[in-house]
Amino acid sequence: MYIEKIRNLAKEEVSTLLLPLVERVLCNPKFAYWSGSSKPEQHHFGTGGLAKHTWEVIDLCFSTKRTLKLYYMSSDELFLAALYHDVGKIKDYRFDGLAECPVNWRPAEHKRLIHHISASAIEWSKAIDTVPLLRDDYHDNVLHAILSHHGQREWGSPVAPKTQVAWLLHLCDGISARMDDWNKADVINKNK
Repeated sequence: MYIEKIRNLAKEEVSTLLLPLVERVLCNPKFAYWSGSSKPEQHHFGTGGLAKHTWEVIDLCFSTKRTLKLYYMSSDELFLAALYHDVGKIKDYRFDGLAECPVNWRPAEHKRLIHHISASAIEWSKAIDTVPLLRDDYHDNVLHAILSHHGQREWGSPVAPKTQVAWLLHLCDGISARMDDWNKADVINKNK
């Protein structure tokens, strides 16, 4: 479901030459299945959480872009940064067990050693290298947004946001994460 929503919006917002970079993520079978975290109390935990969170961030970014009339902001950069910002979580978490038991997500050693922000940045760099004619136009701006999406060093970002795309990604990522946290807290409190 989220994969198709992402794909459909990409067809509207992303330049045709960059669509293979979108498909590179969406065609990875782990992307649709993967958890957004390794603990039930963390945002977007469980099977499909990564795709759901990514869709929410993309949708929030483009809704905000329209609301604030940020027509000059690059839709390509915004979309690609939002799509790739957490793709490294595929390496941060591992799944132990059966699909029928969705609580079996665990942190992988990769999370401690590398972390998803760096892994996402690496994945983005590898992806844009497949389109060498466009690398100079997109690499650094999208990379900056990915690296700064947690907002500050204390929260895991190696750099703070310094562009509008980076700020918008950071804020929308936070909205998606914190609202999912809130929803989890509501469910826990109602079940007490």
